Amino acid sequence: MVSQYSEIVIFSFLGLMLLLGPTTLLSSFAQNSTNDQLEKSINNSKSITDGAAQSIFQNKEITLGNNVKNVIILIPNEGHESPTLPEEQRQINQPYVPENIIVNPGTKIIWLNGDVGHEHIITLDDQNLEKVYDSGKFDFNTVSTPLVLNRTGKFTYSEANVNVDDPKFVMKGTVTIKDTIPALDNITSDTVAFFMIPAKDLNKHISELAANGVDVLDKFTFKDLRGGQKGTGPDEMLLLLGGKDGQDKLISTLQKIAPDLPYS
Repeated sequence: MVSQYSEIVIFSFLGLMLLLGPTTLLSSFAQNSTNDQLEKSINNSKSITDGAAQSIFQNKEITLGNNVKNVIILIPNEGHESPTLPEEQRQINQPYVPENIIVNPGTKIIWLNGDVGHEHIITLDDQNLEKVYDSGKFDFNTVSTPLVLNRTGKFTYSEANVNVDDPKFVMKGTVTIKDTIPALDNITSDTVAFFMIPAKDLNKHISELAANGVDVLDKFTFKDLRGGQKGTGPDEMLLLLGGKDGQDKLISTLQKIAPDLPYS
């Protein structure tokens, strides 16, 4: 019975070849093979930034290659609010965006204060708890003094005494320096920055960013943790931005936008 079935299948296949011709069948097989290879190629060649903004939101971390020379970390609006308070006051789930970065030696790191009405100070310690950097106080919509680390290791930066309702709360993040991080092939920007805007205002701000030569490398929409406020709507957007003209132009562009954001 099995033998008869096998013979039927073989003769059916031969009949199909006679009907369509061997060239058609071989062409079809080759096309399917090409499609499979193309699909794999597309999957393997996705931009390094695809999903990066979402990953920053979820994992609170990003690794940047040695072609990125400047990094601008955001202190988000309400970043000083403690997550342990009974009523949520934060807008995003971390006191710094991103909370943790991994970069090569010599990368210039700057913090942009986007926390409306609050001044901040960044203190960074090495693995021996020795202070290696102190930014001094800097106001809303200003930036810290630059930090450049030329030795490898994991460094912790923080700020205490930021919340009267939770005196024990400390804003905290990490900078890890590794000398083996390769270049990011799909990022041509020498400067990378992180910024937060109301999602409803995306088109307005993208136009402004583009007009100043700032690229939106990736974006991610998330629910405002405190439910939104007047003027912002319920959704916020995390932007991963890139610039090719060094840090100054990108910072000045963000400083033009920040005062007009409906945050308070």
